Amino acid sequence: MNFSFLHSHTGAKRAAFSKPLDSVSGLRFALDPASVPPSLRLSNSSLTVTYHGGDPPSPPPRVDGGGTVPSDPGLTLPEARADVVIGRGQYYWEVDVCNSSVYRIGVRSADGSGGLWLQRLGPSFSAVYDTTQEPLCTVPPQVKTIGVFLNLGGAALSFHNPLTQEHLATLPTLFHPAGVRPALCLGQGRIKLRCGLPPPLHVFLCKDSTYRGPRRAGAGRWDGDTQFQSVRKVIQKFEGLNVSDPESSFGSSCSTSAVLPDLHWTGPSE
Repeated sequence: MNFSFLHSHTGAKRAAFSKPLDSVSGLRFALDPASVPPSLRLSNSSLTVTYHGGDPPSPPPRVDGGGTVPSDPGLTLPEARADVVIGRGQYYWEVDVCNSSVYRIGVRSADGSGGLWLQRLGPSFSAVYDTTQEPLCTVPPQVKTIGVFLNLGGAALSFHNPLTQEHLATLPTLFHPAGVRPALCLGQGRIKLRCGLPPPLHVFLCKDSTYRGPRRAGAGRWDGDTQFQSVRKVIQKFEGLNVSDPESSFGSSCSTSAVLPDLHWTGPSE
């Protein structure tokens, strides 16, 4: 039977069967009060966090060439992490961004060595991983809720617009073997976590976002029609190539441009 190992932040471990428990009814968790810095205020339910620090950081200067740019090492946002470590399975949760325009939504490796994020700084959205960020033009600035689909078996973290049921971005990755913790970073306003939700059908259909932000010459692979493809689409392409050329292997019958790159954690393996 398919099951997922979930660890509490205290180190206790429980086995949660994804059929018909967590993956169907949704995984319930909260933000860990021990992880919340003084500049963030946690609600009694441990599901809503409000920023109480100084002025929010300024958006990064625009780069005319677009594409992949180093993540600003001086930019740090106060971070709150969930009270569970997820080591296997697939789970979905949503984040209401309320009135905030400075935040990161994603996961942090269990040992704290790396993170995968969808980031907003003012009008600018980007995908952030390790020390690199890539502009995203598929996220509408008026978005109020962001769905997060963590698929450890499929080696991907994807972000969705629940209102329009559209896919915003997918980060293919090799997750840290110790597992990951859902996490939020906040530099202004308030955001609210919504968990206990089963994965909705639209996260598997991967209907692409119809929104396109301002285009720039030389934009990176996250922009427009050259954004990362879903794992499902790549598999379908491989299967089609294999049927049309049964004597060829995947490696010789497909273009290397169709292969998804892996994003690796920078922390040491355990």
